[in-house]
Amino acid sequence: MAPEMLGLRLRQGGNADKAGFVGDQIERPGDYLELGPVPRPVPGPGQVLIKVRRAAVNPSDMAFIQGFYGQKRVQGRPAGFEGVGRVVEAGPGLMGRYLRGRDVGFYVTPDGSGAWAEYALTQAASALPLKKGVADRDAAGLIVNPVTAAAMMELVKPGDAFVFSAAASQLGKLIASLARDQGKKMIALVRRPEPVAALKSLGATHVLDESHPDFADQLATTFAKETPVIFLDAVAGSASARVHQTMGNNARWVIYGKLDVSPAEILDPSDMIFRNKTVEGYWTTDWARKTSFLRKLRVFGEVQNRFRDGRWTTDLSAELPLQQVIERLPQALAQPDGKVQIIMPEG
Repeated sequence: MAPEMLGLRLRQGGNADKAGFVGDQIERPGDYLELGPVPRPVPGPGQVLIKVRRAAVNPSDMAFIQGFYGQKRVQGRPAGFEGVGRVVEAGPGLMGRYLRGRDVGFYVTPDGSGAWAEYALTQAASALPLKKGVADRDAAGLIVNPVTAAAMMELVKPGDAFVFSAAASQLGKLIASLARDQGKKMIALVRRPEPVAALKSLGATHVLDESHPDFADQLATTFAKETPVIFLDAVAGSASARVHQTMGNNARWVIYGKLDVSPAEILDPSDMIFRNKTVEGYWTTDWARKTSFLRKLRVFGEVQNRFRDGRWTTDLSAELPLQQVIERLPQALAQPDGKVQIIMPEG
């Protein structure tokens, strides 16, 4: 009999029966997840088995477990895309042998087994070795947010301005300091006044509060001054459409998330024809697939250095033991401006 492990396994497979969208919250995790024993996966060629210490909870996880993500669920398999742990087994392949016994930050590939369990399975190329001095709380979320920040910022030229929505998020905070260090001007959009001062102190050039009665005028004035052409957007709702409409010629609306559950809109299709405006998607997994391993390793090293020397930090709103996730996850996700992480029984 194969050895077992404890995990939060998916109760449904495939995609949701109806098309729809989810934000970064969940009301009844027990409708989609159940805690129980799962067979411990065995690594095949090019794969590694990781003993997980911590796992991250990201908006992409919420979309995935509810069936609204671009990757199909496998019923009975543990959920969770990202975490930190130690490689304890490796299938055939040079990279797996190199990683065996090493601490890694990792992302679970579609052929793998999720991070919300005592052990996770993924491709060796998606398990990146950690430098000494990187804390587990940072390492558990090194890929989805920090690597995304570093990769997306390659779209912005030094000296240029760009727009960033949902900027009070962990990713927004990382982007603010990275933009400052790279000489790029961040126009940060937030949905309440509290994060404004913090984002400015981190390096955002402008922080605009969407709840302010003069937001539309402030947006137009700021855009006229800075002329941004890149809009990095995790919201993709009607407010985002108005931001894109306010931008000038050649504006690129780059969507990498869907926090607004309302349908996205294109308010004026003629902008696409006569003003050369575009709407496109961005998926870090696709970036990783197209980027050489050496380049990914360099980016990952730069990301780790920022955490080691204190330029970046992970703000946690909750640390949930694996056994308490289903009960406590909705309340934990409702806390503003912080990440939720899952702690394994021996983590």
